[in-house]
Amino acid sequence: MSRLISDESAIELGGMAVSKGILSQPSFDKMKILNQESGQSMISIMFEKAVMDEFSLARFVAESYGLNFKEVDPESISQEAQGKLNEDYLRINNVCPFETDGSTLKVAICDQSKLTLEKNIRVITGMNIEMVLVTVSNFEQLLNKFGISASAQEVGVLGTLKKMKEVEEIDAEVEQITERDKTAAEIFVTDILTEAYKKGVSDIHIESFRKSKRLRYRIDGILINQKKRQEEINDRYLAVVSILKLLSGARIEEKRLPQDGAIAFNNGDVEFDLRVSFLPVQGLSERVVMRILRKDAIQLDLPTLGFSKKDYAKIEEAINATQGLILVTGPTGSGKTTTLYSVLNELNDEKKNIMTAEDPIEYELEGISQSQMKNEINFTFASALRTFLRQDPEIILVGEIRDQETGNIAVEAALTGHLVLSTLHTNDSVNTITRLVNMGIPNYLVSSSVSLVIAQRLARKNCDACKVKDTSVKLHTLTQLGIKRKITLYKGKGCSKCNNTGYKGRRGIYEVLKITPTIQDAILKNKTAPEIMEIAKKEGYQPMQEVGAQYLKEGVLAFEEFQRTLFVG
Repeated sequence: MSRLISDESAIELGGMAVSKGILSQPSFDKMKILNQESGQSMISIMFEKAVMDEFSLARFVAESYGLNFKEVDPESISQEAQGKLNEDYLRINNVCPFETDGSTLKVAICDQSKLTLEKNIRVITGMNIEMVLVTVSNFEQLLNKFGISASAQEVGVLGTLKKMKEVEEIDAEVEQITERDKTAAEIFVTDILTEAYKKGVSDIHIESFRKSKRLRYRIDGILINQKKRQEEINDRYLAVVSILKLLSGARIEEKRLPQDGAIAFNNGDVEFDLRVSFLPVQGLSERVVMRILRKDAIQLDLPTLGFSKKDYAKIEEAINATQGLILVTGPTGSGKTTTLYSVLNELNDEKKNIMTAEDPIEYELEGISQSQMKNEINFTFASALRTFLRQDPEIILVGEIRDQETGNIAVEAALTGHLVLSTLHTNDSVNTITRLVNMGIPNYLVSSSVSLVIAQRLARKNCDACKVKDTSVKLHTLTQLGIKRKITLYKGKGCSKCNNTGYKGRRGIYEVLKITPTIQDAILKNKTAPEIMEIAKKEGYQPMQEVGAQYLKEGVLAFEEFQRTLFVG
């Protein structure tokens, strides 16, 4: 019982009790000395000295922190709530989920320091969280219901790893993890997460091979091996993966199946969320990829994203219409989320009802109702869209049109007085039209509902500090790409300001297709994508390759990056 409330929390409560006249300062000082000399837990000393019993303590904590205080019947724990957090997470963090209505999860705690886990549990479960205070004895009963013995509980990663050895035989390396290894690994995890965030990393890759391990950061779209961390990741790989599993709510003993999790990271210096994916690979090892969700770095100012004046005018006209379907297309990591959120940010108005269906919710936008999809309970993009239409919205965002059902409902919404925003995975804006038709959506519905398509890429910019002329590209190579005269090309040679990569920052490359009456007619006549593109060009449409070529001429892009980003060989 006594170890369920940490000494730090008990001392904090003791200080509060002194300030409220419940406990004298001299008595409190003696208790702290006894705690240090005897090793007995501080909360046990407080109970023994009759400062307050556990019911009084729980009421005192609840009142002090504005929490609900109740006695939870272990037999009342719902199976749905019980399945929201795995046993490892409960054992390490001393929390017990006990009730849910589908949107809110109630979690029992007996130590006020566990309030800091609220955001982490919300990120892991995708639900609203209500922390409920219970007595220490009641909490023990709840732990027992989950098959966790509070009295025998070992706190931390090491204790969990030992528990795993009792349940099943796992990798023999587990036995080699010492308390010192665990501490070093925890410091390492904190260091790389903090470092990655400050460097502008979008994804962190931790990989295991037969003879070595590897840590890589994705910066400006490119994976860079962190060789200076080689020795550390080799030595601490197993403990690092275990810690990441515990932090993200994944099952530490599961090494055969892929797992997903989430982390709400806060070290007092930086605070951000991560999505975490674990994938079994060769040799009973696992590959870990973490996506950093950068709330501070997302640029939500549409005019500054880099659209030309002509394209920006098309976008403004489309987003200020009362209805229509606006699609943003491009590969993963091309900035589609930033573009969509920037549109929502511009449209955000208390006179409008804006609703989103996302998987996952990457950034929270004040004043906008955002829903996280949960496929396991059939809360999909399609079912969310149907519900949204009964919620009186003006503007709807659906994360992705993945199938005909979602596409049909999005089209229906766009034709019945709603502005609908969504994404597709296609190579360019024109092929987005044919993709919808190939999904099975009738061409007459596509032509009348879609108002605008934005296709985009993100390309690394030359570092201005070390940019030099590039004379290696021949004229005939440029001619093949539609550049008919010799131009001066530039590339970064690498310097301290760009980590010797030659690149610093990224530039969006966009093509914007407005669905004009002429293009509507072409869709109705089942014209091919190349035919629609020729019609669009006559109306001022500029493909991404032409936009990229202009950046090439301006020295913003290196030729190598131009080719890589726009798939031009």
